[in-house]
Amino acid sequence: MEAVFVSALPNNDLRRGGTYLEVVRREGASWVRIADDGDWATSFRWQRQGRAGSHVSIRWDVPGDTTPGQYRIVHHGTARDRNGMLTAFSATTREFTVV
Repeated sequence: MEAVFVSALPNNDLRRGGTYLEVVRREGASWVRIADDGDWATSFRWQRQGRAGSHVSIRWDVPGDTTPGQYRIVHHGTARDRNGMLTAFSATTREFTVV
């Protein structure tokens, strides 16, 4: 599974103690993290677009023993405006099914 997000330079916040991405599974009314950027099955690639834009590609190679269900990929980042102010953001894919 691969998702592409409009994003910001990852160096704006190195997310120490956090993550740039999560793979989450629906469990009842909640979403539970099952993988993040420290997982071997995930990859995160940033690319600049033009002078001020960028995007990230997040890939999750679904392990064969993954529990069937509804999943989403979540991207966390931090944007920097012209004045140097930082603003955290998150973006989420639509649900997808793993069978």
